[in-house]
Amino acid sequence: MLKLSFATLLLLLNIISPAAANLKQQKKNVVRGNCGRRGCSALLKDLRTRYPDYISSFEKECPRSKIFAMEVGVNDRNARQVWFGCWDAKKDNRTRYGSYLGTLPLPGSEQKFLTPLPNSSPYTQELQQRYSEAIKKAQFKCATKSGSFNILPPEQNNSVQLQCYFQGGVVLIDESNDFKSDGEASKGAGVDEILGTFPVSTKN
Repeated sequence: MLKLSFATLLLLLNIISPAAANLKQQKKNVVRGNCGRRGCSALLKDLRTRYPDYISSFEKECPRSKIFAMEVGVNDRNARQVWFGCWDAKKDNRTRYGSYLGTLPLPGSEQKFLTPLPNSSPYTQELQQRYSEAIKKAQFKCATKSGSFNILPPEQNNSVQLQCYFQGGVVLIDESNDFKSDGEASKGAGVDEILGTFPVSTKN
């Protein structure tokens, strides 16, 4: 029987451990989808630097047993952005199912990316003037969910609530095996999230 000395075992562990860690890291960094000439891995690295909390959240929602994917495109406000999806590793017949994780802007499209406040609300101008930074943060967060805004009128204390509403639980389908959405198997359900409560004047 082959016997290994303690020193030899330590040497083998020092060789194997970094190799295993590198393999694990490589597996984590493989990203599918369509990100243009730059490639999804390079784009993900850039976005992780700019938006670490959002990228971390998207990755946590997509377990390693599934496939993390990105798709670059243009939204209805003509902002270039990237959509993040999580796909099943195995197809059901010819169809692969997945879920929508969120979206982030490409560099240079940050302003167009923001979800606009409704023009019809009498409180929009006041909110933008009095709470500029807080409103921009709320606009960004709502945009990451591809949401829209309602401004709920004051019931007490002359404060309005900024409500982002979006579709949750959408089931995506991929028929062409490119990890891009070809449609929706289920539209999910409407979800709303309050992104701030703001005191306003009574004149409205």
